[in-house]
Parts: sequence; structure tokens; C-alpha cells
Amino acid sequence: MNELRKEIDLIDEEMQELFLKRMALVKKIAEEKKAKNLPILNQERESEILSRMTAKIKDNKLAGLYPKFIVNVLEISRVYQELLMKE
Repeated sequence: MNELRKEIDLIDEEMQELFLKRMALVKKIAEEKKAKNLPILNQERESEILSRMTAKIKDNKLAGLYPKFIVNVLEISRVYQELLMKE
């Protein structure tokens, strides 16, 4: 079990790096939205992301769980944009 946990720790570190990369891009998007007076939420884009990404998961149980994961990522991105746009 220790080896499996070490692998999970490595994946968590990779996910952290990807999170920071994503948030750096979210910051740039927030800057553009602020400059162009665009709304934070783009429901059409979020729905497209959710559908496209969920469709790639072949395990039905995981496909049922994945939307919760990606919806949280999208929500965090919106909250970060809100914080940035208040500056």
C-alpha cells in the first residue's frame, strides 16, 4: 500500500502543477474579460467542456463521478476570475 500511496502523491503533485498552469491561463482570460466587459460565466463553453471531457471516460462508474470533479474545477476558475476582476 505504501507504494500505491507514493504514486498517488506523485499524481497529486502533477495535479498541483496543472492547477497552477490552469489558473495562470484563467488569470489571462479574466484580464481579457475585464477589458472587454464580458461576463465571467460562459455556460455554453462550460457545458461543452463537461460533455467533451466526460465522453472520453470509458469506465461508466468513473464517467458518473468525473462531472463532479470538472464542475469543481470550473467553479474554482470562476471564483478566481471574480477575485481578479475586483482588483
